[in-house]
Amino acid sequence: MDKAKVFYANARATTWEYDYSVPAKLEELLQRADLSRYIQPDEYVAIKMHLGSPGAYRTVRPVFVRKVVDAVKAVGGMPFVAETTRIPGLEYLEVAAANGYSHLTCGAPIIMADGIFGRDTIPVKIDNGKLIQEIGVASAIYDAPAMIVLSHCKGHIEPGYGGAIKNLAMGGVGARTRCNHVNRGNLHSTAHHPPLWTKEKCTWCAHCEKVCPVGAITLKQGEAWIVDAEKCDQCGRCARVCIFGALEMPIGPDLFSRGMAESTQAVLSTFAPGKILYVNFVMEVQPECDCMPTADTPLVQDQGILISDDIVAIEAATLDLLDQAAPLPQSKAEDKGVTTAGDLFLRVNEQDPRLAVTYAEELGLGTSAYELVEIRKKRRSK
Repeated sequence: MDKAKVFYANARATTWEYDYSVPAKLEELLQRADLSRYIQPDEYVAIKMHLGSPGAYRTVRPVFVRKVVDAVKAVGGMPFVAETTRIPGLEYLEVAAANGYSHLTCGAPIIMADGIFGRDTIPVKIDNGKLIQEIGVASAIYDAPAMIVLSHCKGHIEPGYGGAIKNLAMGGVGARTRCNHVNRGNLHSTAHHPPLWTKEKCTWCAHCEKVCPVGAITLKQGEAWIVDAEKCDQCGRCARVCIFGALEMPIGPDLFSRGMAESTQAVLSTFAPGKILYVNFVMEVQPECDCMPTADTPLVQDQGILISDDIVAIEAATLDLLDQAAPLPQSKAEDKGVTTAGDLFLRVNEQDPRLAVTYAEELGLGTSAYELVEIRKKRRSK
């Protein structure tokens, strides 16, 4: 297979001119990618992204979203910013607005692609799925003729890293479904089950109860810790925030990464070939997912922005950049004793971030062989 082309703009700005700024470089990246190859005039274009959480502010900045929206409009497309419900839809739209995402700032409508309650999905079969045979793809993504996937690259509790694959695998499917096909909560359960509680270690601080996004946890002081298995999305946040070790979420990273690749395959199968473009923002790379209720300091300096139409290639290139970067002091990397470059997320989050990329390549979603094409400034037409 030929090498996939990945366009790259470094985050450094060493010349005091707009054309060398990161927003200008993004304009140039979009020009080089030639959106007219992917988008026809008057086509709806889903711009898939994560809108963050209360306290999680290190997401893709609205200025960059607006650049992508304007580029889509310039070739005649009709863009909308799409996300799926993580908390109830109306509340999530309020969070989005608080984080700076609105029609006014982004230049396009912002919608919950799986409906206000997360049940607006279309079942999609996965013929060669080992873990998933059918999954509910968010209807607005399913029906969109074209898509641009904007991913904030950061860490994640389960696969170690979250980028474009995680953006689609978890964010392209419904939070809940009306039927029996797999949803986001089921995808979590491919790797583990509801958390295990050890009473002797519990200090009754109630942090787990506060952080649960679906209200599945009830704490009876001094008596019992109760989880509603029907509500629980098995996201692992409660175990993640328990510093006393009272909660344990056994994780099978191999299974979860395979499940993510299969879920991504289902989402991509709803588009005709040549209708998707990926934009990875390797900036403010924090150790946790943007669905957590906070954002830690970055693990490495901002690396820049990558664009490709190959999801495997752009993920491989992103991880290569991160593994070449020096870890930053006063970050979780320093907490873990990671002070030299190499295997960043494997050492910080103790999960192999390349598993999902390997499985995606095995499923034929792209190639890990890539050619990196670096651009240094925005070109001006004569």
